Amino acid sequence: MDDGINQRPAPTGILGKLRNIGPGVVVSGSVVGSGELLVTTRMGAEVGFIFLWGVIFASVIKYFIQLELGRQCLLNGETTVASLNRIPGFRIRGVSWLAWLCVIGYASVFISLIGILGSIGGLLSSVFSSVPYQLWCVIVFVLVAALLWRGIYEELEKMVTILVAFFSLVVIGSLIFLQDTSYAFSSIDLASGFTFEMPKQGAFVALALMGSVGATAVELFMYPYWLREKGYPGFIGPNDGTPEWKERYRGWMQVLATDAGVCTAIALIITCAYYILGASVLSRLEVIPSGVGVVDQVSLIFTKTLGPAAKGIFMVGAFCTLFSTLLVFAASSGRIGADFLHMIGVDFAKKEEDCKKLSRTLQTAFPAFWLLVILIWSQTPFFFVLLGQNSNSLLLLPIAYGVLYLAMRETKDRRMSPLVGLALVVTVLAITIFTFVNLYHSWTS
Repeated sequence: MDDGINQRPAPTGILGKLRNIGPGVVVSGSVVGSGELLVTTRMGAEVGFIFLWGVIFASVIKYFIQLELGRQCLLNGETTVASLNRIPGFRIRGVSWLAWLCVIGYASVFISLIGILGSIGGLLSSVFSSVPYQLWCVIVFVLVAALLWRGIYEELEKMVTILVAFFSLVVIGSLIFLQDTSYAFSSIDLASGFTFEMPKQGAFVALALMGSVGATAVELFMYPYWLREKGYPGFIGPNDGTPEWKERYRGWMQVLATDAGVCTAIALIITCAYYILGASVLSRLEVIPSGVGVVDQVSLIFTKTLGPAAKGIFMVGAFCTLFSTLLVFAASSGRIGADFLHMIGVDFAKKEEDCKKLSRTLQTAFPAFWLLVILIWSQTPFFFVLLGQNSNSLLLLPIAYGVLYLAMRETKDRRMSPLVGLALVVTVLAITIFTFVNLYHSWTS
């Protein structure tokens, strides 16, 4: 825990809070990525408008889980793995079974990153066809490794903010111009998206959508690491029971709530825009995005609304979106991997300075593994994305139940309000029902 030298009062007013957010924006760089660009548009292409309610649900439902994970970090200065390690029960090498389960689940989502790397390679090869697809994948890997080796949080935060903001504005603009084309959507189309129908034929993609939009399981896993990087726990300081500590805690929790809220709002707006574009354009054209050229196929949502000249803008924006996902995921995975190896007592990760070096090494090692797999199985990047995001969706369950347990075990002065506690319980139940219904439909279809 911080020794107190970094303690500071929380900013007041909405502008003061907004100036001090950051971790949620970095997470948004991962959130607003493959899920919106690839999975959401694919869902719209398959089922049309009828699953709009599910897109909204998937985008906002994880807010209270993110809030509680952040609370645990602020109160205890803990990473996600350390928080989950407080769950009682069977332990391996002194670490809770739930922490092991979640770390293994996190690693299974690497399948999606393999697909994202391949999708970026496919995007670049469609624009610069003289360079082979596999070589583009290698170039992207080298670029990610070079950027992360510097290991500077503030530069990464600014870079991701710019990448996300740029394409978000373009997507919203495309949705506005859509209404002046033959693919315009009506109020009846939008109303059909709130019949709360669960499309059986799209259950596999629907489950992937839950795993790939909003603050998903891996982004939730990342969040406390970025809170620590930003310094939030140190701003509050150790709990000495004084009124000053309580005031700092309440103030920085409000900043955290604003940060998580901005992250959720970004995800909601962009996800809905992508879904409506997919349902309006791709579904009517009967184009189901797949294969190496998946990004090129999705580009129809721009060229059919803004005109053929917009394809260049789309390709730049798509690269920014997918690359930011790759960048944030690699950066966070290095930290999480080093943290877990330190926790289980691996010799080369026992010291704090060793963990920092290991984190930087893993930031390169993980993308190198993704590159190796996509070079071997180069023709199925989008299937990897869907499969990995299904793993992401399933990972949400143990994280949600772990967070709920930790929240209910807190002392009264550290616990969330009863209303937020009720919202967290409803969140966990809703996610559980959604997951098992789609698992059943996927299995029986």
